[in-house]
Amino acid sequence: MDHVRRYNVERSCLRCHERKVRCDKGTPCNKCMRLRVPCDYPGPKRVKRRPPKTTVTDVMARLEQLEQSMSIMTGSSNSCTGQSAGDDTVSTAYSDFGSPLHVRSTDVLPRHGFLGKDGSYIDEPLMSRVLEKVSELQSAIGTPASDTGAPKKPPPLKVDGILTNPLQLQSDFRALYPDRWRETTLWETFLSRVDPVIKVIHVPTTRPRVFSAINRPDACRPDIHCLLFAIFFAAITALVSDDPGNETLRSDLRRYQKGLELAMYYSSFLDAPTVTSLQAMAIYLTCLRYTNSGRSGFTLRGLTIRAAQSIGLHRDGKNFRLSPLECELRRRVWWNLYSTDARMAEDHGITLAEQEFDGDTHLPSNVDDRDLDEGITEYVHSQPRWTEMSFSLIIAEINRMCLPIARASNSPDGADPEILFRQVKEHLYEKYLQHADMDIPIQRQGVHCARVLISKAEVHMRQKLLQAQGVTSSTVDPKATEELLVMACDAVELGLDMYEDDLLRGFRWLTSTYTQFHLLTYILWHLCVYPSGPHVEQAWHSVNRHFDLSERDPAWPDPGPKWRMLVQLRLKARRIRQASSPGRSESLTLSEFSSVPFEEGVLQSLEPTLLDIDHWDLNWLDYPDWNHLAQSITIMGQEGMHVAG
Repeated sequence: MDHVRRYNVERSCLRCHERKVRCDKGTPCNKCMRLRVPCDYPGPKRVKRRPPKTTVTDVMARLEQLEQSMSIMTGSSNSCTGQSAGDDTVSTAYSDFGSPLHVRSTDVLPRHGFLGKDGSYIDEPLMSRVLEKVSELQSAIGTPASDTGAPKKPPPLKVDGILTNPLQLQSDFRALYPDRWRETTLWETFLSRVDPVIKVIHVPTTRPRVFSAINRPDACRPDIHCLLFAIFFAAITALVSDDPGNETLRSDLRRYQKGLELAMYYSSFLDAPTVTSLQAMAIYLTCLRYTNSGRSGFTLRGLTIRAAQSIGLHRDGKNFRLSPLECELRRRVWWNLYSTDARMAEDHGITLAEQEFDGDTHLPSNVDDRDLDEGITEYVHSQPRWTEMSFSLIIAEINRMCLPIARASNSPDGADPEILFRQVKEHLYEKYLQHADMDIPIQRQGVHCARVLISKAEVHMRQKLLQAQGVTSSTVDPKATEELLVMACDAVELGLDMYEDDLLRGFRWLTSTYTQFHLLTYILWHLCVYPSGPHVEQAWHSVNRHFDLSERDPAWPDPGPKWRMLVQLRLKARRIRQASSPGRSESLTLSEFSSVPFEEGVLQSLEPTLLDIDHWDLNWLDYPDWNHLAQSITIMGQEGMHVAG
């Protein structure tokens, strides 16, 4: 006779147990009914499986791993306490295109950053040192966007709800849901315009959960509500980019954002994050950049990364013997958060610690969703073709290769950065780009993004190589800087072509958030130092085209406070061009500066704010943090202007 294990229902429900309050053990209990949250009870306990016997091989492998860990720790300690030069000979290696080994660190002068009068803090060397020296840039960085004279952008969405108690504003997030037909259309919009570029979910297993929640919202978990509202928010973001003046869409955006925040509160995201709630945050934070360029998104991304680490997403799922599908989902979420963090920091002038990736999570496999299933037990292998993951993998691979190449460029005894860069480009081409069909929008988008990011990284690498030679504007070979100028202009133009490509219009909401701060800064630097040359007209065309789109296209999002610094730098480049070519009367008209009006007295204050161009060098154009900018710019207090070229 088979014995049936009975389910013990005399235990408290999960929420009462979590809150440590008395539960009446009803179905549902009274407390959950008052809070209007799902009431779930713990299921039957499973018999613990006996761990497999440890063999001698296992013990030896663990001892070897421990020995390697001790060696790494010892090496790190020696480097911090003054290791001898003879021992510091380990060069940079780039294994599997993104696994940096030990490198020789370079001396960095201590710095404290810049603290504005409005309380804003910037520790990025390029910006902080410039802001300390240039008064009109200080006023620009602290000036509200509405005071700059540029076309007004919609006010940014507030994001305080996840950190504060949203129940004061709304007691039931389910009242914020749209009707079921609207939910279905938003899901389809998400699949066509957001999921291809933010690939963190597995559509075949997510679809039934989505429609189950649409039909029976009271029966689904709170983190499923988080994912639903993130999907709605993302879909509306894509639609707002098509019709930026549509107040109904913007009202829906705020509505679904509030729903997400309430769902996050009910799911106890800060204390009990799940892979599903982290998927929701990854989608939400990427889309939030379109409607909020402030630091709140960057701050929330850091919080989300910490939440991901708290449940071990920075460790590969194989370590925990998780199913192949769960491993892939964890990898997708982690690499989305990790690979986009540096770009968010770039937007706000924040320097991230230059340290190796603290984890062992593998890159997601290059497969389609149909290659994965809940029932599979064998781990999947990447396919030699373009898949639904290829776009996200291109972004992740390029982001993780930048640090090893940058360090190789800084280390004269390390690996040749030219060789590393060539290997990376060959790897990307062989694994992804050669399989792309340029007639298919997402594949076209992926190829163009790869070209822009690779060009940006290559400009940086060549800057570092010139910098290592100790060159300045008076000693550098003009041909070398001209080549860099052309590369930077081509990358900027390609990014703008992506934005204006009708075939890629569905992803315009994302393309417009990638402001090429570093490329634009290099071009403006070149135009200040070399106001004349064979490629100056192309450079001005690229700069003006980007500025026109950013400041005049209503669908272009607010680029943030850092943009106003570039506005001032462009003005300086124009005035230098005017001084070097007095016959260019068109560069003297105020109408040319119509998009850059200044407060009373600022134009006059620019007269004594001159540039000692002979002392400009390439050291201030470091990437990704624009390091050393103001260390080599001498501003203020000059009696004359020295124009090169």
